[in-house]
Amino acid sequence: MAVPRSPVRWALVLLVVGLTAVAAAVALWWPRTSTEVRRATATVVAPASCGDAEAYDRVELTIGDRTHTAKLDGCGHQRDEVVEVVLPADTSGEFTVQAAASTPQGMPFDVRLTTLLMCLSGLAGGLYAYLLTRRSQPTASAEAA
Repeated sequence: MAVPRSPVRWALVLLVVGLTAVAAAVALWWPRTSTEVRRATATVVAPASCGDAEAYDRVELTIGDRTHTAKLDGCGHQRDEVVEVVLPADTSGEFTVQAAASTPQGMPFDVRLTTLLMCLSGLAGGLYAYLLTRRSQPTASAEAA
């Protein structure tokens, strides 16, 4: 004789699934960084050879209404090449900027979504395999009959 499943078991399963969905949504849409970076467009005015020890390109950029010349933490760019840079907090005097492509921003949304869906598909596949192996095992009531 089969043991009937209680409604409490299904309520617990639904509670776990619901909490997992909420946790996935929070992990997916939670902001990755709380600090806002300032970006600007700079033009390379003096490229540097990458073989030197102090290989910094010189760039010219406009912050507000003033034009500044700064060192770019990089080398090998062409003269008059436009580069998007990240500005430091203090832009008075001599300062160094970084290329915006080389600064970490956290994982993009589509990568996080892909990772989450891959994990969920693996979990679903494992659960399906468990259910298939459990179904193929004979029960004590089937052997007695």
